[in-house]
This record gives sequence, structure tokens and C-alpha cells, in this order.
Amino acid sequence: MKDKFISTLLETKEFKNSLYAILKHSFLYHSNKIEGSKFTTEELALLLDKDVVTGRHTLDDVQETVNSSYVFDTIIETLGEKINDSFLKKLHSSLMFNTTMHVRGYAGIYKTIPNMIIGTKAKVAQPFEVQSKLDELLEWYYNLDNITLENISEFHYRFELIHPFQDGNGRIGRFLMLKQMLENNLPMKIISWDTEDLYRSSLNICSEGNYKPLENYIDGLEDFRVEYKFLWEF
Repeated sequence: MKDKFISTLLETKEFKNSLYAILKHSFLYHSNKIEGSKFTTEELALLLDKDVVTGRHTLDDVQETVNSSYVFDTIIETLGEKINDSFLKKLHSSLMFNTTMHVRGYAGIYKTIPNMIIGTKAKVAQPFEVQSKLDELLEWYYNLDNITLENISEFHYRFELIHPFQDGNGRIGRFLMLKQMLENNLPMKIISWDTEDLYRSSLNICSEGNYKPLENYIDGLEDFRVEYKFLWEF
């Protein structure tokens, strides 16, 4: 039986000020702001609702914000479909379309140059390790019997430690977390930009086999389902 939250989400996709619109705005505002977007919540609402850009923004900020809107739609449209290489590359290609990364040829492909997670000392995978580590992660995830918040925390940490793309890994990782929470009828937690330092520090103190810091951080966030239950519990 389909979860009522998911059913309402799908049914309200074309309506303004609906469950779909509010989740989309909230998720994109926080996830993009963590990565340096300068869009205010009001400016983002104008862009999403009326295709109007206000304020002063770089071209990449505008393009990536527009692109992230399409990636959000893709996540919802593909609920129930497995994450694989082609899915990951499609998300990244969409997110980076017409940006500097796209022009440089880095959109929709795994990284070719070593990178890192800004704000942490974590040692991420080298380019030649990406494919095997992603294969291992996805095999582990899809062999789980009952996916929990603990499992999703582990997946997110391990994905970020692989850091498979040249840029955009944080946003892709959070999009995957959104997909996983929705697919498994779990509390809907949105990583908020105003707790960015705590988010990064929890990633920083996790280690292989110890994902509790990130799980505790995510568990402590507000549950979007509860906060907006009046939009779907009727």
C-alpha cells in the first residue's frame, strides 16, 4: 500500500503552495545554500513559481538552482527505481547542465582529478577507486532487508567519502538521501543550512563502522512529515 505522504506528494506536483511545492522549496533552499547559493527563500520562491530571477547572483548560481529544480522532479518521478551508475550520472549531468563544470567536460562523469570534502579532513577515494567503491556501496545497500535511518546515514557518509564527482557531491548525496527516506517511509529530514557546521563536523568525526555522529545529527532534525502533516494527513 502506497504511503499517504507519497501519494499526496505525487498528486500535488502541479499545484502551488502544496505539499510538493513546499518540500521542493525547503529542500532546495537548504541544500543549495550549504553549497554557497545566494538565493534567499523569497528569491527562490519567485524562481520556482514564476521563473523570475531577482537579486545579484553568479550565472552558475542561477543555472545550478534551476537545474536542481529539475533534479528534484527526477528524484520524485523515479521513486522505487534503483540507484545505479546511469542514474547517478544522469542526476549529476542534470545538476551541472550549462554550468562551468559542464563547459569543462565534468558533468555526468566520475571524477578524474583527486578532490576532498571541504571543511573536513576526511580522506576521500582516488579517481581510480570510485567505480569499485560505488559498486560495493550499492550492493551493500540493496541487500539490506529493512532500511533504517542508521543505514541511510551510513550510505550518505560512505557516498561522500567516495566523492565520485568532480563537484556537486554534497548536493547529489542529499538528493539520494531524500529518495531513500521517501522510498522507505522514514521521517523526512532536511539537512538545514543553519546547522551546516554541525552537519560537516558530524561527517568529520564519523569513521568506517562508526556512523553514529551523522545518524544522531540527522535524527535531531525536524521531521518535515510532522511539521506539515496538515497538508497530507486528512
